[in-house]
Amino acid sequence: MRNALLAAIAALFASAPANAAAQTHHLFLARYPGAGFVAYDSRALDGATYRGPADLGSLSVDVVLQMRNPAGLRNFALAAANPRSPLYRHFLTPRQIGAIFGAPPRDQTDVAAYFSRHGLSTQTWPQREVVRVEGRQADMERAFGTRFGIFRRGARVFYAPVSPPRLSQRLPVAGVSRLVGYRSMHRHLRVVSSQRLANGFANGLLAGYSPQQVAAAFDFTGAYDLGFGGRGITIGILGTGPISAADVPTFRALFSVVGGGTVSQVNVTTVAPGFSSGLQTPPPITPPCDGPLPGCNPEDIEAQLDTEQSSSLAPDANVLFYFAYNPNECAAPGPCHNNPPTPMRGLDLLDDEIQQAIADNAADVISLSAGGGELDLVGGPFQADGTGLEPTEFASLAAEGIGVFASTGDTGAEGCQIDQIPSTADVLCAVYPATDPNITAVGGTTTPIGSDGRLTGPLVAWGLQTAVIGGHGASGGGLSAFFSRPAYQNPVSGIVGTHRGVPDVAANADVFTGAATLLYAEPRFQQNPGAILVAVGGTSVAAPDMAAMWALVLEACKVTPRCGFGPSAHPYRLGNPDQLMYEILSRPTLYPTSIYDVVYGNNASLNTLNPSTADAGYSAAPGYDLTTGIGAPYARNLIKAITGR
Repeated sequence: MRNALLAAIAALFASAPANAAAQTHHLFLARYPGAGFVAYDSRALDGATYRGPADLGSLSVDVVLQMRNPAGLRNFALAAANPRSPLYRHFLTPRQIGAIFGAPPRDQTDVAAYFSRHGLSTQTWPQREVVRVEGRQADMERAFGTRFGIFRRGARVFYAPVSPPRLSQRLPVAGVSRLVGYRSMHRHLRVVSSQRLANGFANGLLAGYSPQQVAAAFDFTGAYDLGFGGRGITIGILGTGPISAADVPTFRALFSVVGGGTVSQVNVTTVAPGFSSGLQTPPPITPPCDGPLPGCNPEDIEAQLDTEQSSSLAPDANVLFYFAYNPNECAAPGPCHNNPPTPMRGLDLLDDEIQQAIADNAADVISLSAGGGELDLVGGPFQADGTGLEPTEFASLAAEGIGVFASTGDTGAEGCQIDQIPSTADVLCAVYPATDPNITAVGGTTTPIGSDGRLTGPLVAWGLQTAVIGGHGASGGGLSAFFSRPAYQNPVSGIVGTHRGVPDVAANADVFTGAATLLYAEPRFQQNPGAILVAVGGTSVAAPDMAAMWALVLEACKVTPRCGFGPSAHPYRLGNPDQLMYEILSRPTLYPTSIYDVVYGNNASLNTLNPSTADAGYSAAPGYDLTTGIGAPYARNLIKAITGR
């Protein structure tokens, strides 16, 4: 029966339009006629100035294969999460994704063999979307028939090919990412400057809200009372930087968080037979940490925030922290062996982490607390028509039934501000990947919680009321410039036009109502080793909080017969949570009890040219709005609304 269904899926989507990646490749060939030219992020070079030859030491790229049908994969992912679709919850394995939508096996083998012959290491995954290639700059230049140079565009200095790259033979390659070092994503967090030593102080004297306060305010406690703590569910974190083995145990012990969940780091180091991928196990964090990698491995706060929040709010869930690290590759132009080395890690190698998470198919829900303004990232992670490598990757996760929660940014309706590009700094700009239709975008609230866990005032959209006080940010939100409005948002008022609106949901994010986060080796705040606490805000707080809440929903589904009916390996998975969230919004009897409808606030952000004033943002309103989405879910009643438990 299952094989027949897979055959039907393949037949159904085989008639979809020709894959967009191949179309992109053909457009590039039209610009540069001749065999072997490959698509790359050439838009980043518009207006850039050549500064001289690059000395990179080594570098890695992701060679995107010409898949059979990436558009079909994106459509399937949405259908598999739609309760009204005959494909609802018929999730796929990585090998099935490869067999139905991915590149043919021979194509993947041929591409890997080509780069191996040039002395480069390769890595492949069963979904057959990407071949990772890594090695010395000279070997990479020979493989792509070009040289790398250093360029400057505005305030950014980056490396890129000095001539269009081309392969010495025709290969089924749709494009190559990271040939240009221009695009970058950012962590979405804000840190309160004051902090207190953890040792010897009680909860009430520590910086930031405790897990118990957050759990009480959003009714995680009601779920705990039913016995739901995430048991049997796995949360994945796409790592931005290293973690210390002491972080989560110390944090949980400090706040007396009881549960059987563990945190494990997944080092993205798998290699193809006979070759090294270049990725290595990162060195341990060793306090005091007062130098750069690789001699010292400092925490980046984001990794600690994500693991501590998710592990403490879903205390019985296991957390997998995906982290890629390459000590031999420059994160910025210049030789890696001096002044000092700046190895690639975390966000620099995000696609490798995503590919590994797809291949493992082990996480049931994933949190990603990073992104970048769409106007800055278009041409890199995604294309102007909403296609590209990362939309394909997130569709793959959704096709496996994995829910992904991503933060919407901390600069209000102007998600391009952080890149400080004059032409885009003060314009409306949503943040990717939150705008991806296969992701649940998480915005932020200002959340006044008392010491007893009760709200002491209304939830409001994080923005105007505190953004102008010290410039501490605002919840990302707005309309995508590139992604079409998905069907699950069609009945929603509050979205004007035909493009995707974000966020979908919201949770606590204001730095003034931030979450306690424990650091063990952070050099900026201390001279001697030891645990400290800081209050952290940003939609980076909201994303792992929602992932933890979804873990409780999945556990409830797992033990509810009429809910846990998916494929045998993961019968409790529900796919992209958006479909079910908007279903709740449409039901007047469920919505008021399951979701806190945020109706006050505005996500205006400070004007970059005149920081004493705020630019316009979007206002909260009844129902859906472009500051907090449908609102802030309550864990206990969200479980009831979705599973009936």
